Amino acid sequence: MTLVDVRVLPIATRLQAADKIRVLPDFALPDLDWFNTAPCPAHTTLEDGQAQIPPCRTCGIRFRKHQRVGVAWLYMRGHGLIADQVGTGKTGIAAGLVAAMKQIGELDRSRIVVIVKPSALGQWAKELHRFLPKLVLTTAEGPRAERVNRYCAPWEILVIGYQMFVRDQDLLTHFPVAAVIIDDVDPLRNPATQTSYAIKTLAHRSPRVVILNGTPLQKRLQELHSVLDPVGGLGVFGSVTSFRRRYLREELVRTYNPRAGRMITTRNVVGYRNLDDFVAKAAPMTLRRTPVHIDDVDLPLIQPHNVYLDLHPEQQRRYAELKKGVVQIIKDEGVLVKQTKAAAQFLYGAKICAGLNTLGDPDGPGKSVKLDWVEQALVDGDLSDEKVVVFAHFTDTVDALKNRLATAGVGHVVIWGRDNSRTARANAVTRFWDDPTCRVLIGTEAIEASLNLQVSRHLINVDQLMNPARMQQLAGRIRRDGSCWRSVYVHNLLTNGTYEEDILDVLSREQALADTVWGESNQLFEALSPIALLHLLGRTRRG
Repeated sequence: MTLVDVRVLPIATRLQAADKIRVLPDFALPDLDWFNTAPCPAHTTLEDGQAQIPPCRTCGIRFRKHQRVGVAWLYMRGHGLIADQVGTGKTGIAAGLVAAMKQIGELDRSRIVVIVKPSALGQWAKELHRFLPKLVLTTAEGPRAERVNRYCAPWEILVIGYQMFVRDQDLLTHFPVAAVIIDDVDPLRNPATQTSYAIKTLAHRSPRVVILNGTPLQKRLQELHSVLDPVGGLGVFGSVTSFRRRYLREELVRTYNPRAGRMITTRNVVGYRNLDDFVAKAAPMTLRRTPVHIDDVDLPLIQPHNVYLDLHPEQQRRYAELKKGVVQIIKDEGVLVKQTKAAAQFLYGAKICAGLNTLGDPDGPGKSVKLDWVEQALVDGDLSDEKVVVFAHFTDTVDALKNRLATAGVGHVVIWGRDNSRTARANAVTRFWDDPTCRVLIGTEAIEASLNLQVSRHLINVDQLMNPARMQQLAGRIRRDGSCWRSVYVHNLLTNGTYEEDILDVLSREQALADTVWGESNQLFEALSPIALLHLLGRTRRG
């Protein structure tokens, strides 16, 4: 079968074909000469289809059914959002599209720009080189003069962090762009950001635009208006004002603004409407598959393990003081409490639960019940012979855990913002995978996306983020296509007598909007207001 050059097809024909492909369980994709399906030198003697344990990170891959459909759909449609669940191989789909474009000559005089989170630049460059070894790839790194030299040298694919993209967008306007690939760029959710504006400016002049995001809807439906804009959403949904009128239920609220010195009127979202209409209009632009829909990707089952711990006495004392103060705020200010005040109180409570070292106390006995549990589990407990990923929100927690593991002689690496260089990140991942003495990878939010850590089957969440999409991203680091495990275990550390007792129910409610939009449940969504945060923290009941 030969690859049809879509450039000779009318746009209506292409869109009709894309709509048909979108609902197929599989697609007979032609051979892509520029895509690497060959095993690496270490595995050339293996029989066809023989699995690797652990999975090889240098072998080429053969497309799964859903990836073949994804490549064909993007190839015909030109603009689209791949929203497949985390860990199902979206990078391979994007690489397949690039291989198809190269094969029919779309890259003869044009380039591919791949915009990613800065922390993901190294991972993306490595994966694209693995899948497309014969294409010329460069990355946007170093001082501006060095970057200019890279841009002026021959290249077919540029991988660039979104912050660098904003700085260098004036330089990139000189190159004809055949496709823009946008991976999980959070600022795209907010149309007011400079990043969002810059990306959309480039996207609107590109023949092809691809967005890859397993969690494109996090908390607010209006995020999708901005996310879908580069792939045709603006033409379908109209302006932000029109979108809000049709899909959001809002109410006007009068509050006092101390900066302005007067009462002001703001719009609060209290619900949604016409969601069936929204889903119908968004569907042609989006392709989302979960493990339920993908029968040839054997993702491990997630086994949640919620561990409820009693705070140490000093932690209990400080939390009781916080709770008393929060209850007083609720009595004094009620629904008029400001978001900043509620967030500050909530953050203080989260630090108490994580450990008193986050508040400036030296780490030690009686300071953190969570770190005590982690240390025992990793040193001489059930996880003492396992590779384990540990997520912590606070850098002080990471410092304390590092010191405890070093004292106990447990090999570990850290990925966090204090050393976010591409080399340090890559070295940490390589050591965690390849060094049997390195059993623990500790990470902050820096590990949320674009990391393949399926060598581990255990994730310990020392903290919970008030965003279900981000918690899904964390679990997706170990629950990935190619894992050799049948189950992965997510250990959520929660403290008794605190807001954490209710946090999983809250996250479930927060997830309800995304579930409704993607057709994964019929739950309703209720956003947490500042007063709701305080009620959760103070564990009081609304009358």
